Amino acid sequence: MIPFTSFDDFMDTARSFHGAATPGMMLAAFMTELALHSMGRTKHFHALCETDRDLPDAVQLLTPCTAGNGRLHVLDLGRFALTLFRTPGGKGVRVYLDLAKTAGWPHIRRWALQEPMADERSLVRLEREIRKAGIAVLSTASVQVRDAFLRETPPAPMIACISCGEPHPAHMGALCPACAGHSPYEPKLPAVIAPGSEFI
Repeated sequence: MIPFTSFDDFMDTARSFHGAATPGMMLAAFMTELALHSMGRTKHFHALCETDRDLPDAVQLLTPCTAGNGRLHVLDLGRFALTLFRTPGGKGVRVYLDLAKTAGWPHIRRWALQEPMADERSLVRLEREIRKAGIAVLSTASVQVRDAFLRETPPAPMIACISCGEPHPAHMGALCPACAGHSPYEPKLPAVIAPGSEFI
């Protein structure tokens, strides 16, 4: 978690970390702050993002929940919503962009519905609206997170893949998932040696 002195300070860091200071990152900052405020004084919580767009990066900058420490869960339901929940127990607060509250904020509403922006000026107006609206376009709800997100997963026993030799969880079988055909990479093509170029 990185401490920030101001919203602009956060947005400067967001540019470096996220690659751009997007409208989604701006809204996500307000959402995360509202969720943190609603949680009260506790350090024992996890985060659940219902989209993989913008929101997880803001959570990683503003809370101790990260992908690397296992406290950030991303379940892409396509909704711009965030839940912070206590561990153990699973009681939490869900913060979401409330479409009903965007009636007076036309650019935020267009962004929420993924309608294209007309030009660069529309984007500037959108950013102004987000700063002005702040938490006014957000709603909260108390939630109970399902047990599946509360269980600590113990480290799985590892074995060497019989094809590539790299360690992988034993329960996946003798072949690692990549060698079993689930690799994201194209297979390597055998090197072609031109006639007459063989080494003697």
